[in-house]
Amino acid sequence: MRILFIHEGLGQFQTLHEYLNGQGLAHSWFLCSTGVHNANKDRIPNLVPFAVASENPDSYFYTKNLEARIQRSFLIKQAIGELLKKTGIDLIVAHGSGGFPLQLFDEFDIPIISYIEFPSFGHHGHDPKYPQPDYATFRDKVFEMTSYHQALKSDLVIVPSAYAREMFPACLHERIVPQMEGFDIKRKPSTFAKEEGVFHIGFSARDLSSAKGFEQFILIAKEILKRRPQVRFVFCGAPKVLYSYEENFLQNSFPAESRPESFMQYVLQREGITLGEGASFQHVSFAGYDDFASYVEAMDMFLYPLQFGSANWGLFELLFRGKTIVASDRCFVPEVIRHGHNGLLCKYDDIASWVRYATEIIDAPQDFVHLGENALADAHQRFHISKVAPRYLSIFDTVIQRRKLGVF
Repeated sequence: MRILFIHEGLGQFQTLHEYLNGQGLAHSWFLCSTGVHNANKDRIPNLVPFAVASENPDSYFYTKNLEARIQRSFLIKQAIGELLKKTGIDLIVAHGSGGFPLQLFDEFDIPIISYIEFPSFGHHGHDPKYPQPDYATFRDKVFEMTSYHQALKSDLVIVPSAYAREMFPACLHERIVPQMEGFDIKRKPSTFAKEEGVFHIGFSARDLSSAKGFEQFILIAKEILKRRPQVRFVFCGAPKVLYSYEENFLQNSFPAESRPESFMQYVLQREGITLGEGASFQHVSFAGYDDFASYVEAMDMFLYPLQFGSANWGLFELLFRGKTIVASDRCFVPEVIRHGHNGLLCKYDDIASWVRYATEIIDAPQDFVHLGENALADAHQRFHISKVAPRYLSIFDTVIQRRKLGVF
């Protein structure tokens, strides 16, 4: 099977691409931007570059992201044409935005699978306390339009969870398959400095937003501290919010001279929390993956009060490191965590339950060791790349055979 993955950056498909080639299961290429290609061509096999269009300063605000994707799509089409002079391709697997396939439809007699994390930010969801501003609502309609169009034009769409598929209209569900990424996580001893005699509870998210659960984590932590003072709460993530609108709330609620620098700072100030050596709360910000992994390994347990998300990679990092996890029963999480087996689930806003579970684990961690052990075993059985790759290949083969039979 000859597969072409397309994404301007590395992320989705990288582990699968390397595993398929390394194990001889398929011959795949990875089409990425020139900058990403040049930075990684010596360590990742079969990278193919495509040029990046220059930004148009005169773009219309509400459609500039779409314009950039369309420009990228023309350049991707050109790069595929050059690649086809050298080799045949049985299947194209394109990231819905980072490898925008618009100009590929009907141009090549090659089946196309689109990967779409979620169809729009409106469907993804946001905390009602920090509503979607008008400008984002208007732009989001374009995002949603292109997602639906890709679902109609692609031979198949892959989403990372059944929850993500439910965000699409029911009439499109038969064209959409849930399949989470595969992981190959190597564990190392932690070098993170912990305080002796202190129980460490962690929180981890790509951004420290209310949507990802940061605000709820802080509220839960304050209640735990009232009952168990010998606890340290360590949270890891970028203060800059990506998928929701907390920063817009800050801009509208505070004058520039007194505005908190980030939503993280706003929540900490509002709740009277200070950071620093010896304090009950610590924020860690790491430059590299090894530092992040070391932090995760060091924590005694994790709170994962996700409010909105389609399939956050951070949860899988915790599972593959055998951590004891208390998580919200929202979104995709119940597809991953089975209550009492590989973690514990709570209602997002039921703080009393979060506190009860956490204090029970703090008081008798040995009674919950099985949760971490099962989390690790379950992660390897369900989400390790060696288990996931055959499922991807089965999906790929089905799409290729349908095209050969003229079934769409």
